[in-house]
Amino acid sequence: MAARLRVEQFKIGAFARQGGGQRQIVGFKEIVAAGDDEQGWQIDVERQTLSGEELTESIQSASESLRSAEISMQNQQDNMSNYTITSPISGTIIEKDAKAGDAAKAGDTLCIVYDLSYLEMSINVDELQISSISVGQKVQITADAVQDKTYVGTVTRVSMKGTANGGTTTYPVTIRIDDTDGLRPGMNANAEIVIAEAGNALAVPNAAIVRGGYVLVRQDSPSAVNADDSMSAPEGYVYVKVKTGVSDDNYTQVTSGLSESDTIAYDPSSVSSDSYYDDGGYIMPF
Repeated sequence: MAARLRVEQFKIGAFARQGGGQRQIVGFKEIVAAGDDEQGWQIDVERQTLSGEELTESIQSASESLRSAEISMQNQQDNMSNYTITSPISGTIIEKDAKAGDAAKAGDTLCIVYDLSYLEMSINVDELQISSISVGQKVQITADAVQDKTYVGTVTRVSMKGTANGGTTTYPVTIRIDDTDGLRPGMNANAEIVIAEAGNALAVPNAAIVRGGYVLVRQDSPSAVNADDSMSAPEGYVYVKVKTGVSDDNYTQVTSGLSESDTIAYDPSSVSSDSYYDDGGYIMPF
């Protein structure tokens, strides 16, 4: 008779041991027999015991591994976000110092962005005039590159810190220009700050007012009747005492002492384009 191989399997079973709260799981046992004589070998394949505490630790360890993986993924996402550099303001790039592929490090300047919705200019004001400047004053601005156009600006800052140079101290004044049509950053511009205004005023050239507040008028002028005889004047002219008001680089307001019909004279070395030549002197009628 030919030999036969017979394998029998059966579970020993699973049971709960009372009092210990321990669950015992027993694998299975194989009986291997050769031939009909039922003689063979018995092999315990696996026997494993897991307690409740070990199961809890396994679950906790898996949870921690999952959390660690989530943190690692978030860090990688943050690193990817750092590769995108965002400008702190909206504007126009006027200078670019880097290109794609360049290695960048902390502190490098990649580009310069200007907000061109308005422009600012800074002027230095002499210490003798700075007390007349205040925030909110209007400024007349002209640019060499933009002909026949005057811009209006506003004083936004008057610095308290001055700079001394050659015995004179100046203070920086910041001016904002909202209407920038035709202007560009870096252009040269001139600014005139209006610190006082006088409408419908009687004004004379600055050079016409001599030391002590006198003006030289022709003898046939109406105001000549108020001449100061103690002042020596050229033939045909007399000096008249006047009171002055506001002034600019060219003209000074006269509040009293002259009338519109007067003809005044002043030093030829201070002549302006608004005067004309008469009798060897520069005369300006008012």
